[in-house]
Amino acid sequence: MQPRSIVMVALATCLLWSTAGHHISEAQPLTHMAVKPLELHSRAFPALKVLHAQMPTASASVSPAPIRHDEPQMARHTIAQGDTLFEIATRYNTKVEHIMQHNPEVNPDNLKVGDTLQVPLNTVKHTKTREELGDIAASVTVASNGEPVGYKRKITCMLTAYTNSYESTGKHPGDKGYGITASGRTAKEGMTVAVDPDLIPLHSVVYIPGIGPRYAEDTGGAVKGPHIDVFFNDDTTARDFGVKQANVYIIEEGPRETQ
Repeated sequence: MQPRSIVMVALATCLLWSTAGHHISEAQPLTHMAVKPLELHSRAFPALKVLHAQMPTASASVSPAPIRHDEPQMARHTIAQGDTLFEIATRYNTKVEHIMQHNPEVNPDNLKVGDTLQVPLNTVKHTKTREELGDIAASVTVASNGEPVGYKRKITCMLTAYTNSYESTGKHPGDKGYGITASGRTAKEGMTVAVDPDLIPLHSVVYIPGIGPRYAEDTGGAVKGPHIDVFFNDDTTARDFGVKQANVYIIEEGPRETQ
């Protein structure tokens, strides 16, 4: 007998055994009586059905717990004589309000020498130094129409002036935070202006016609929207400055806070 005939006989014998005891209509296709392999195994071995139910499906996957990257690293800072929250925030590249969030019991106007603070690290984006900002300001060129070349944005602003005086800041010489801007830097004539950071981010370089490049380093309770306060050392100069209207050009945009 040829090998092919042997195979055919074997297949026929298997078919007869599998259909024994079952009535099959000639019109009913054999596929209707097909039994899934799991059903055959579970009939003979009930424990297999339970085990299969406990096994993950092919589409199931086990994922590790996500790693959170939104929590800042923390440092412990021991308060020393003369420390201010502005200086501490600048040192650790964070913000005063971020320090206060982690130290709600601390009185920012009465820091106690020897106490420790939990200080979040690097919660603000990198800010350029005054030297870097100075390089940007020095590169500003003005076109014949009076506008700087390559500016980012133009905003029509009200201009006023302020000083370190109590009238402007509510602080006297010797008070904590006197002369310190919202950026943590000392206010400086020819550099510092106060802005609304929602409109002009801190550490931006702005160009004001008739005044020149300035750095957005400070904020103020009365400085909201399109309003810029220009810093001067002398009270008389600031008062004589008065109130002006001018187009202000954003040369370098400071980093916007995301927290």
